Amino acid sequence: MEKGFLPYLLLVVVITASSFLPGPVAIDKISASMVIRQVQQGKSVTLRGDIFYQRNGNMITHFTYPREYMIVANKLGETRIYDPMKNTVIEYQNFLFSTQSSQFYYFFSGRVADMGLTKIGYVQDKTYNEGVLLVTEWKLKRPDKKANIQRIRIVYDGQRPVYMHYEEAGGRVFRKVYYYNYQMLNDYTFPSTTTEILYDKGDSVVSKTNYTDFKLNEMSTSAWFDYTIPANAKIER
Repeated sequence: MEKGFLPYLLLVVVITASSFLPGPVAIDKISASMVIRQVQQGKSVTLRGDIFYQRNGNMITHFTYPREYMIVANKLGETRIYDPMKNTVIEYQNFLFSTQSSQFYYFFSGRVADMGLTKIGYVQDKTYNEGVLLVTEWKLKRPDKKANIQRIRIVYDGQRPVYMHYEEAGGRVFRKVYYYNYQMLNDYTFPSTTTEILYDKGDSVVSKTNYTDFKLNEMSTSAWFDYTIPANAKIER
């Protein structure tokens, strides 16, 4: 796999991984198409693909452009990236890549009130209004000067999150996420477009993800839900 392409694929896993819990109408399966555009140092990269999720936490991400790749992930954080052209696979084990630590999980499990922050050790510190918007600020429940993320801000328009940012020690904002173009999916509202900005050493990486063609439950019948990586794929270290 190309040196610069793999880290971005893993970032996509974090952004798009999903898990669905019982809600007003339970979602057992969902699929969607996505287009991701990334800009860094004046260079633009576009990725196209589809995601296929089952309620047990298993998820397949099938990238079709600019090259074909498959990402197989589950709720335990076990992630495998398969390159069919080379018949090679890279394996990861980290809860960061769990299908229960992502945007789809928060919106479809009804956890937008804290965006999963309580579960990972943060507590609400401040709540105030900025015009018609509600702002909540979060800090670590147990202070840890070594933690990369010290504070987090969530901005709501009504009950819909529209913005989040993450601060390191000293208050520098190193990640911003914007949520917009909301649409109704069964009894849930979901932002079909997100824009993320990562700041690092004076540079920034801007990634815009657009989801379309949602199919839920009995409408989602793709064979990709049952995809498995070939047993003879060579493991890359």
